[in-house]
Amino acid sequence: MVELRDEIIRKTFLQFLSKGYHATSLKELEQVTGLTKGAFYYYFKGKQDLLKAGLDLYWSLTREETDEEAGAAQSLAAYIDCVMAHKEEQAKLVEGQFGCSVPEAFFFQLVLEVEELFPDFGARVDSLANSRLRHWGQVIEAAKGQGEVRKDLETEILARNLMSISVSMLNLDLKGVEMKFVFSDMRLQFEQYYALIRV
Repeated sequence: MVELRDEIIRKTFLQFLSKGYHATSLKELEQVTGLTKGAFYYYFKGKQDLLKAGLDLYWSLTREETDEEAGAAQSLAAYIDCVMAHKEEQAKLVEGQFGCSVPEAFFFQLVLEVEELFPDFGARVDSLANSRLRHWGQVIEAAKGQGEVRKDLETEILARNLMSISVSMLNLDLKGVEMKFVFSDMRLQFEQYYALIRV
């Protein structure tokens, strides 16, 4: 029974990510899962309850840099490696759970769409973005102090640009693309940007 509930969560969450919460009907969810309306209500109170379960599941798979990791980074290049390692680990966990790649930017878009229903998720995403920006800024300031990065560049702008690189994979056509190639492209973008700002 637990396995069926988990399968329902996975399949419906992918539908919500693909089409959007408000645009997805219960009939479409029945088709995606092969279940009847009654089966849904056996496990969930309604569509909103299904979405919450999917959001919780995805959130449980996120991997973020800690304050300790940001503070202990020996260089900006080392911190980029740390960020990449967490992104790759998270992608493997998500793919293992959902059976396909789900870029976090798609998750963030869905959270934005349903923020009125689940304001706590909106607050979590805001907190995550602020934490990422703070970490990048901290590492960039340290890199400037060590002579690794040009001091004439604005820290917050560099931090925002570096932070946005992982979202840039939305510019790729992800259908049929293996995630290793997406991460290879992401690493290349980090390296190119790093080459522009280093001393």
